[in-house]
Amino acid sequence: MTRYWPHIVGLMCLLASVPGCATFWDEALSTERDWAYATGIGKPDPLIVIRNNADGMPNADGLRRSQAFAELREPATHGGNAKDQETYLKLLHIAATTDTEPICRLTAIRALGKYRDPQAARILEEVYQLPVRKPKMAGEKVLPFTNEFNSTIRKEAIVALETTRDQEARRFLINVARQPGPPAEADLEDRKQTQDERLVAVRALGKYRDPECVNALFYVMKTEKDIALRDCALQSLHESTGKRWPASYDAWQRENVQPIPTDGSNGFIQRVGGWFTK
Repeated sequence: MTRYWPHIVGLMCLLASVPGCATFWDEALSTERDWAYATGIGKPDPLIVIRNNADGMPNADGLRRSQAFAELREPATHGGNAKDQETYLKLLHIAATTDTEPICRLTAIRALGKYRDPQAARILEEVYQLPVRKPKMAGEKVLPFTNEFNSTIRKEAIVALETTRDQEARRFLINVARQPGPPAEADLEDRKQTQDERLVAVRALGKYRDPECVNALFYVMKTEKDIALRDCALQSLHESTGKRWPASYDAWQRENVQPIPTDGSNGFIQRVGGWFTK
């Protein structure tokens, strides 16, 4: 038996290197294991899984539905057609904004973050702006879960919006980054939620070499006293402009903040300095 151990160990390492390995062991060790899902052999089409486990259906399996949403890769970038693109976006839109299972919403949001279609970015912006309350009717677009779930969904929507790299999303991210903090009487949970959302938005702004985004980062550096937000804004400024900027709060209270001189050449970014001195 011992002579087979090298082969067994090798097989386990191979499985560990394959995407979806966690799913394999989850399925293999589950009391309701499904070998089609564990091995991928004979696994049902995700559209069929979503149809057979539609939200609100008796005995619908929310876990299987969420797994199916994760498999809806964007047709436009994976050899699909326009009809498939429309169908997938519609399904993910409904799931991200109305599904009664938080895990399904989160999976749909993360799937949308991998899409390059501008519609995906607009859906993610819509998710972030959903009102927090119980639905008055079935299928109403709200965030009806616990504060923790609602906060996670909003934050994941911004994270996914960042990954879309949609150019028009920068204006939305600027608004999130510049939003005021919670009132003084707000509890710790509300404060943390607002800070987390702003941190994600500030980090995302570093991906854009755009004057509006840089000005928003300047605003954070000049007005924000929270160390974590300032550190994040500083890193985004470095990334967006290619220059090093002062870290101290006092330095940013000057009317014209200047980058820290470096010996290297910054090429295109050197021309950006004119944005802040006019």
